[in-house]
Amino acid sequence: MNEEPREGTVSADVPEAVVSSKRSFSIVWLIPLVAALIGGWLAYKAYTEKGPTITITFKTAEGLEAGKTKIKYKEVEVGTVENITLSKDLSHVVVTAELVKGAEKYLSAKTRFWVVRARVAAGKVTGLGTLFSGAYIGMEPVKGEEPVYSFKGLEIPPVVTSGEPGRSFLLRADRLGSLDIGSPVYFRQIKVGEVVSYKLDEDGRSVHIEVFVHAPHDQRVHSNTRFWNAGGIDLTVDANGIRLDTESFVSMMIGGIAFDTPMDLEAGGPVKEGHVFKLYKNRRSIYEKSYEDKRYFLLNFKGSVRGLSRGAPVEFRGIKVGKVVDIGLEYREQDVAFYIPVLIQIEPQRIRFIGEETMDPGSRLKKLVEKGLRAQLKTGSLLTGELYVDLDMHPDTPPVQLVKLQGRYPEIPTLPSPLEQITGRLTNIVAKLEKVPIEQIGSDLRDTVQGTRRLMTAPELLETVRALKATLVQTQQLAANVNNDLAPKVSSILDQTEKAVAGVESAINSDSALQYELKRALKELARAAHSLSILADYLERHPDSLIFGKGESR
Repeated sequence: MNEEPREGTVSADVPEAVVSSKRSFSIVWLIPLVAALIGGWLAYKAYTEKGPTITITFKTAEGLEAGKTKIKYKEVEVGTVENITLSKDLSHVVVTAELVKGAEKYLSAKTRFWVVRARVAAGKVTGLGTLFSGAYIGMEPVKGEEPVYSFKGLEIPPVVTSGEPGRSFLLRADRLGSLDIGSPVYFRQIKVGEVVSYKLDEDGRSVHIEVFVHAPHDQRVHSNTRFWNAGGIDLTVDANGIRLDTESFVSMMIGGIAFDTPMDLEAGGPVKEGHVFKLYKNRRSIYEKSYEDKRYFLLNFKGSVRGLSRGAPVEFRGIKVGKVVDIGLEYREQDVAFYIPVLIQIEPQRIRFIGEETMDPGSRLKKLVEKGLRAQLKTGSLLTGELYVDLDMHPDTPPVQLVKLQGRYPEIPTLPSPLEQITGRLTNIVAKLEKVPIEQIGSDLRDTVQGTRRLMTAPELLETVRALKATLVQTQQLAANVNNDLAPKVSSILDQTEKAVAGVESAINSDSALQYELKRALKELARAAHSLSILADYLERHPDSLIFGKGESR
């Protein structure tokens, strides 16, 4: 029988555990260590590669989405929108974006941002790719001395970026017309640039238009280059016919600007970027010369000036010498009449004076007025009815002195317009016709006709006509009897007389006085017989002469 071991005794058959301490590194700890190293390296890398954070303000966040909307430059991603919030006054949105490392050197006051969406403007369609990929923020980086991190975004994308070769110029115009951002700029009907921007002048009297001309065409812009508004259709109707001028179909629809140097001018010197030019209203106006000496004169018209407007030309025998500045209406109590004062502007330098070159223009004009210089309104276009002021010499008019009205402007005498002259003459004719007693003349003429009618239908006149007809019949019978009876007898007598004369001539001596007397008697007898023959012949052709006489035969 086995006995259980007692306490405190160790059996020789049970092994004894041996405890020993070991200080070696466990491999388990490598995993968190490696993870910490990787995390630290990633944190360091993210920190070292982190770009600048900027804020951009826009009026609306249409198409923008935090965490998704990208910032691109030349279709390359340079940043991402991180957050979009409203401003405190709710007037705009604030977009917070993070750019790539190194972008801080391109963040200057001239750097621009805008939202790229699908747009249709100035005849062009842009941003069609955003219909599928979504809108993004475009960037135009510009280096500067100090970096700027807060920007105001553009609501309209720029037409030309800063890296585009070429130059910008400023145009000053009275009105914008049909121009818009992106409108084309032409040089001899070739597109060489675009309208970049426009704004009102500080005083609001003119518009500043910025245009960009691409290289190398920007070298064609000189100091005396002329820019004009080429939008729409320039239709001209004059003595040469009808002329239609336009740069292109696009300019007709959306407007445009063209420039050129007039052929009669030599190319001027070079100009710098930002040079200011005047924008003319059309191509024809670029050839109009500008003069500094301007004189103002007053014209007073009594008739209607309908069709005359400000800016209407003032011409001297078809050559423009000025324009109409103002038109008014006055009532003069001393004359109890209305007058229409027209203020005109004349540029004396348009006229080349030969002789007395040192004479003052005012004295010269005074002398011309004394010689018959007068102003008259004439029709410039039958289609539109527009009037212009025509200056010409009228030496047959009474002499008038050039005087100043109310001490302001010298007054040039005027003449009625050709239409007013014709109307006046017709009025005089009508006035004379009104003095003619037409009713009395008509009454007398009516009485005369009635009296003639009574005379023609009177019984006495009819009876007289019947008696006259009977008399004519008897006269014709008498003439026939005379022709049948008297004419043969007269012819026979003439024949016998000629025979007797021939016998007497042979019997009588040619030298005797009896022969002479006999010849004379025979000649008288022959003439009488000839007259009788003529009478018979006349009565045969005009039998009614026996009643009415020779002068009143019918």
